[in-house]
Amino acid sequence: MVETCDLFVIGGGVNGAAIARDAVGRGLRVQLAEARDYAWATSSASSKLIHGGLRYLEQFAFALVRESLHEREVMLRVAPHLVRPLRFLLPVMRHQPRPAWTVHLGLRLYDLLAGRTGLPRSGRLSPEQADTWAELKPDDIRAVLHYPDCQVDDARLVLSLLLDARARGAVVRNYCRVTALTPGAQGIEVTTQSGDGATRRVRARVVVNAGGPWADAVAALAGAEAAAAVRLRLVRGSHIVVRAPRGASADAYTLQNDDRRVVFVLPWLDGRLRVIGTTDVVHHGAPETAVCTDDERDYLLAAYNRFFRATIDKADIVWSWAGVRPLADDGKANPSAVSREYRLDARPLGGGTLLSVIGGKLTTHRTLAEEALALLESSLGPLPPSWTASAPLAGGLLSRADLDLMWRAGPDVVPADIRRRWAFTYGSDAQELFARALEPAARAAVAPGVLHAELDHAVQVEDARRAADFLCRRTTLHLTLDADDRSRVAAWFAARGVGDVVQAEA
Repeated sequence: MVETCDLFVIGGGVNGAAIARDAVGRGLRVQLAEARDYAWATSSASSKLIHGGLRYLEQFAFALVRESLHEREVMLRVAPHLVRPLRFLLPVMRHQPRPAWTVHLGLRLYDLLAGRTGLPRSGRLSPEQADTWAELKPDDIRAVLHYPDCQVDDARLVLSLLLDARARGAVVRNYCRVTALTPGAQGIEVTTQSGDGATRRVRARVVVNAGGPWADAVAALAGAEAAAAVRLRLVRGSHIVVRAPRGASADAYTLQNDDRRVVFVLPWLDGRLRVIGTTDVVHHGAPETAVCTDDERDYLLAAYNRFFRATIDKADIVWSWAGVRPLADDGKANPSAVSREYRLDARPLGGGTLLSVIGGKLTTHRTLAEEALALLESSLGPLPPSWTASAPLAGGLLSRADLDLMWRAGPDVVPADIRRRWAFTYGSDAQELFARALEPAARAAVAPGVLHAELDHAVQVEDARRAADFLCRRTTLHLTLDADDRSRVAAWFAARGVGDVVQAEA
């Protein structure tokens, strides 16, 4: 039996999720298949920022920065549970190549491109505010500037897009690999294979290749011509995580490194941890082999220690990750200079259309989806107008202030720390978990802070199939549970036939 749909998306990262959501919201019949878990690769290995990209001003990418800053405002509205404002401190040191006045001018341009916004403007801290940067080495500081941007839970952002797409009628599957693309007179036949070996065939008018760093391999399923059009430059970005020192600032830092790159120091998990990143290194080999190398680790440690009084070393690292950015290959030798702007390649395939997505940023996923659907109108016919700029994502119905009230008023039978974590993980959908937890059996703890209610929700609603899906992408509990407790979660999944042993990533 061959199913039919209008648009079939290959890839469950942020771009594929955004296109699926936008398309189904315009009345199209949509299916999506992800070979592993949703946001398994690049989309959960970012710097976890929704930002304009201050450094792109030096590349004169003004349109990209303006678009990104506009999307920052959109995301604050539609996903308030996942996106939070964050002040960045930008120290200007005596030894740096950029003088303070040029950096300040760049921040003024950043403000100008942002237009009217609910976030504070950039500025310069006064000497009376020196306690704000007490962590920094004082001798070389010429000025400390500040500007706003936003932090995001990247994996849950992807999941919120997909849950909303499903609620609107899309068929969304993880652990479902596309094995063949067969052109036909009435469209493109997509063959998929699930983890249990089940094979399905779906005929689509349009297939969207949102395979990220595997986009070239997906395109190759359609033939040599399609594969040749997808020229990727794989650039690895690595991050390290350390425990925040006592009295650490709640602000983020943008450090100007000696090689003219910037390195972020970001508060994480309510300020308990710090994320330091990222790198820009050409990645050779399969995307799934990406790890933070010793050289990248040492580079990030050196950048941090150049600015902070209390130095750190490799023994202080509690976690690290590396993601591969699938950028459009523009021939530039310096990976930091390769454009972050996306490219869309649409071409006929039999009686259908294959659209390949190349490049892009986490921040601009929504506008990428809009542009993709505009490009596909020649294949799909006239479509209703764009709608995603004002529609909340799954869990996005309440402001952060209202979420704070919600968890405080939640059921007393659920500990306060769990209620708060649920509110700022699941947003307004945490009410469903509160309702589940009213059953005594659902309140039983599998591991500290992990109740049956949450695990049941992860499997039944959010398609978690393995312990790592839950620990690393539905939540960030892999960073707060010890090995024994992670094993207890893995045993819970295994006992229900939906999991296996603890994955290496957890």
